[in-house]
Amino acid sequence: MSLWQKLMKFVSPNSKEEPVPNPVGLPVENKDEPVEAREAPLTGEGGHRMEGGLDLEICLQTDPGLVRTNNEDRCVCKRPAGPAGGKGTLVIVADGMGGAEAGEVASEMAITLIPEAYYDSPKAPALALKEAVERASAQIHRTAQADPGLRGMGTTCVAMAVVLPELFVAYVGDSRLYLLRGNALYQLTEDHTVVFEMVRKGLLTREQARRHEERNVLSLSMGGRPEITASYWENPMIARAGDRLLVCSDGLHDLLTEGEIQAIIADSPAHEAVANLIAAAKRNGGHDNITVALVHVFVRTAPLDAASRHTREFTMPSQ
Repeated sequence: MSLWQKLMKFVSPNSKEEPVPNPVGLPVENKDEPVEAREAPLTGEGGHRMEGGLDLEICLQTDPGLVRTNNEDRCVCKRPAGPAGGKGTLVIVADGMGGAEAGEVASEMAITLIPEAYYDSPKAPALALKEAVERASAQIHRTAQADPGLRGMGTTCVAMAVVLPELFVAYVGDSRLYLLRGNALYQLTEDHTVVFEMVRKGLLTREQARRHEERNVLSLSMGGRPEITASYWENPMIARAGDRLLVCSDGLHDLLTEGEIQAIIADSPAHEAVANLIAAAKRNGGHDNITVALVHVFVRTAPLDAASRHTREFTMPSQ
């Protein structure tokens, strides 16, 4: 059994197949064992809302950083009412690119079009999410081709659908999804970059890739070509109480090591962890826009009262 198969058997013990086709990151152990996360929920964002069942706390924040004057990153959390709500909660982070304001247009289109296509699709979550990303990418490309001022725009994207206890993911580019489970941090997405391809082929180590000057050159983006094939999990990962899922742009993971990320998200309530991650990235230079979405899976021990039965969202404004 490969190391990746062992990893996925750990994070998804009931899955018969690997939810991601290739090995990404192996667990990163901290010398200082992280403190177990303990907090009361700020946000109710659940797929299944049973008394004593799993529920979600979701916090999002985006920040322009210290160098750039505009913010081309976007993030969103969606869970509609009615029948579409049965397809769970969507958490999306998109990191736009392109001249002038084109990057902002691309990332805004991604976080708008993906939820529309996903919740309208009659297909099961895995394929619905993958196709939603691909359809949004095609629309971004068409929009760019029709407007000379938007030519060359594109965006990265990680879209995660949470239908508790199952998690589905589709992604393009170098934004990432991490899982903190127990005392280990796992990178659950692959970077679509030229440098990561070199890592996959054994030409570079992960540490060499982290310092490589071409590490941000993408091999795939939304909007970069008429049609793309998004990476996705054919089978879901099964969430466990205590799991913390971090979706972030490269403005965060470029500037913090996995050990630093783990220490921050393990040792703080979710809303504080989000703010602390961005503050740490800014202390380390803040040369890019920084976007963080943190999802904490917890066990609800009391029934929801009438006021809290509606989905609520806590979004920290950029500083």
